[in-house]
Amino acid sequence: MAWWLLLSFFFFFFFSSFVSETCSELITALPGQPPNVKFSQHSGYIVTDPHDGRALFYYFVEADVADPCSRPLTLWLNGGPGCSSLGFGAFMEHGPFQPGDNGALVQNKYSWNLESNVLYVETPIGVGFSYSNTSSNYINWNDIKTAEENLRFILNWLEEFPMYKDSELYLTGESYAGHYIPQLAALILQYNKQQPNKMINLKAIALGNPLLDLDISVKAGDHLWSHGAISDKTLELEKTVCDDTRYLREYYHDKWSQECNDVFNRVEYEIGDVIDRGDLLLPRCLSSSGAQQAISGGKHGQIHAKLARRKYGDPCLGDRVFAYLNLPQVQVALHANTTHLPYHWDFCLGPLEYQEDNVDMDIIPVVAYLIHEGIPVMLYSGDQDTKIPLTQTRIITNKLAKGLQLKEFTQYGPWYDKQQVGGWAQSFGTLRDGRNVTYLTFATVRGAAHEVPFTSPSQALTLFRAFLAGSPLTPS
Repeated sequence: MAWWLLLSFFFFFFFSSFVSETCSELITALPGQPPNVKFSQHSGYIVTDPHDGRALFYYFVEADVADPCSRPLTLWLNGGPGCSSLGFGAFMEHGPFQPGDNGALVQNKYSWNLESNVLYVETPIGVGFSYSNTSSNYINWNDIKTAEENLRFILNWLEEFPMYKDSELYLTGESYAGHYIPQLAALILQYNKQQPNKMINLKAIALGNPLLDLDISVKAGDHLWSHGAISDKTLELEKTVCDDTRYLREYYHDKWSQECNDVFNRVEYEIGDVIDRGDLLLPRCLSSSGAQQAISGGKHGQIHAKLARRKYGDPCLGDRVFAYLNLPQVQVALHANTTHLPYHWDFCLGPLEYQEDNVDMDIIPVVAYLIHEGIPVMLYSGDQDTKIPLTQTRIITNKLAKGLQLKEFTQYGPWYDKQQVGGWAQSFGTLRDGRNVTYLTFATVRGAAHEVPFTSPSQALTLFRAFLAGSPLTPS
C-alpha cells in the first residue's frame, strides 16, 4: 500500500519538527446575528508551518447545551479538492446560521451543534481564508500534504482548546473529503500508536457522497438513464464508447479524445445546461450573479457539486454567502483575512494548484484499514446526486463488507425522519465481546442532493444523531 508508506514518511518528517503556534479569538457576535445566542463561537488561524508561514482558518461552534465539553467534537471538511468548509459546510449546510434575504443571519434549526461541538476547517492552504506566505507551497499540493497539514492542525488546535483533548472526535465530510477524511483518520491512528500518552480520541468517520475510487464512484450513466435524464442511445454510448471514469481521467490529465468529447457533449445536451448534476431537482436561481457560477468554476469544481438545493435549499443562497463572507465587517468579526490576501474569499476558486492525478487514487483500502482497526464508517448518499451516485457508493459498501467479512446486521430497508421515510439503509458489523458492533453503514437520503445537509437538513440531522450514537438506522 504505497499511500501508507508515503503517509508514514511524511508523518515522521513533520512530527520531528512540529512547532505549535496559534492565533484565535472568541467571536463576540457575527454581523446580523440573531439575538440571545447562547453558544460560543471561535475562529482564527492555526499555524501549521511557521517556517513557510502556512496557516489554516477555522470556525468553531460550541454545542448549544449547558456543558459543551460533555458533547463530542466533530470536524467537518468539504471537498473539491479546493473548496471551502466555511462557505459550504458552515453557512450553507449544517452550521448555526445562514444569510437571509435582508442581510441578517437566520438561525438554522437543524444545526449540527445541537448535538456536537463542530469544527469547520478551510483546508488545504489556498482554500477560503487559509494561506501560505510561501507562494511555491501552492504548487503541486496533494493528498499526502493535506493529511499531514490537517493532523498538524488538530494537534495545534487541541493545544489552543485543551478542554477538548479527551473529547470523542468524529471526522465528517463530503465529496472529495472521501480522500481527505480517511487519510487523516489513518494518520491519526499512526500518531496514536507513536504517542500512546497523547492519543487523539478518534471514534468514527462519516462520508457524504464520497469520491473513493474513480473506477467506481463516478459512473452515472445508469443513474441518469433511470431518472429519464439521458436517452437509451446515450446510455449505450456511455457503456461502449466512453464512461464517466474515462472522461474524468482524460479531463484531469489533459488528454482529450474526440470520442469522449462527443459522448459527453451529447450527455450535457440531453440533461440540459440549467440542470445541476449534483441535484436533478435543482431549481435555477433567477437572480444569480457571477458569484454563483464561480462556485463551480475550474477543474476543482467538476468533482465537487455546484450548490445542491431544493425544498429547503434556497437556490440563491450561494450568492448571499459569497457576499456575506467578503464583507469587511464580517471578516473582522471572524478574525479572518488578517494578512490581507490579494484575492477575495471564494467557495472553490483560489491560488491552490492540486496534483490532479490524486483524484485517481483508490481510497477503498484506506477505509478498509480503518474498519479493520475498529473505526466505524458511515457512507451516505443523496439519491438525486449524479456526480457520485448512490448506486456506486452502495457497490463500494458491499465490496468493503465482503472483503472484511462483515455480517449484515440489518436488512436493506427504510429509515425514518419525523415519521416520513428519510431514505434507505443497511448496516454491517461483527460480534465483539459478546455483542454486535456496527462498523459499516450505508444510507441513502430520499430526495437529497450531493450536499445532503443543504437540501435535506432534517434528515441529515437524524443521520448525524445515529452516527454519533453508533446505532444502525432502523425503521421507527
